[in-house]
Amino acid sequence: MSILSVIIPTHNRARYAIPSIRSILDLSEEIQVVVCDSSPVDEISEAFKGLYPETRLKLVRSTEGISVVDNFNLGLQSADGDYLVFIGDDDFVAKEIIDVAHWAKKHDVDALKFNFPALYYWDDFKHSTRGDSYFGTLHMSPFTGDVVRHDVKASVNYALDNFGGGVFGMPRAYAGMISNTLAKRIEGKYGALFGGVSPDIYSSLLIATESTSCVLVDYPVIVPGASGQSTSGKSVTGGHYGALRDNAHIAPFKNLVWDARIPEFYSVPTVWSYSLLKAVERVQSQGGKSLNPNFGRLLLKCFVYFPGSYKYTLASLKAACAEFGVLKITAQLVFSVCSEFVWGLSRIINRVRARYVEKNVEVFDQLNNTLIGSEKLREVLDARGSKINFPESNS
Repeated sequence: MSILSVIIPTHNRARYAIPSIRSILDLSEEIQVVVCDSSPVDEISEAFKGLYPETRLKLVRSTEGISVVDNFNLGLQSADGDYLVFIGDDDFVAKEIIDVAHWAKKHDVDALKFNFPALYYWDDFKHSTRGDSYFGTLHMSPFTGDVVRHDVKASVNYALDNFGGGVFGMPRAYAGMISNTLAKRIEGKYGALFGGVSPDIYSSLLIATESTSCVLVDYPVIVPGASGQSTSGKSVTGGHYGALRDNAHIAPFKNLVWDARIPEFYSVPTVWSYSLLKAVERVQSQGGKSLNPNFGRLLLKCFVYFPGSYKYTLASLKAACAEFGVLKITAQLVFSVCSEFVWGLSRIINRVRARYVEKNVEVFDQLNNTLIGSEKLREVLDARGSKINFPESNS
């Protein structure tokens, strides 16, 4: 058994996956890479044929038409490591990820959340305001290297209040790290680690609910990548908004029953909120504590950011009022106006600061794929003498 399995679900993205897989295999003999490929045509296996045993590289071909959730669960079932990390096929990781896994095992830490001071942009990523200036670049912000205990309860409350806003501070399996023991415990209790229609969101709540020891690591252990075909890349071109049932991401979910309280159109907030809601219902079905998503906050987002789908949002508003009462939903909407305004203002301020005030973000260019990006990251970290400040205990 390896100390760490890095699991990469992928679909029709061999161009990104192959260099990302190579970059991780080059880091350490102690890492197992598991690739779950749901593409109709196998374009990955040939690049690695005969090079690695399954203890190092396991290529799993899933059936055609499998959903992203099922592909993630297949990856979990195929992994042998003591600790598990799920990443996108356009991401990469730093060599220190092995040190993190060993430290976590020694101190019985079952969930680790990472900050992302390093971000990588593929050579086909088009920025919403700066066009192709991000092509093939690695952006590095300051970091401390500190490892501190993480307030899981507060992270759950924040995600539920900003319903449809994302994972936020909740611990994650995707772009995070969890122990295989925790994953198996969640599977035994809830049936599966991943669910809903967004595996990241669904699993985060279950991890937060079941984790007994979680820490936050401020170091570029995982480097998220953004490509022309990634979520961030498609968002720029409007590829993450439209009819729900017509979307390629949703189509593999056969017999999907949508919740009437969530507007039935495809968008980031609706997909995220549906998945978080399904996790909430699963936790409560097993006798877990009461969790209350802020439906008013979600509905406000839909009215403001997706006015073209107002009919769906109105229908969900009526369903939420019928479920919780007009007074409660109205109060949520009113308070959410203030919360959403403050949140939006903070994002604008941070963007302005990043562009015009803060000049401490280093940018490295001419890095056309993640293999080259990984080598540059190693070079920069070694030149700085950067290290993770592991505490003697996790208390």
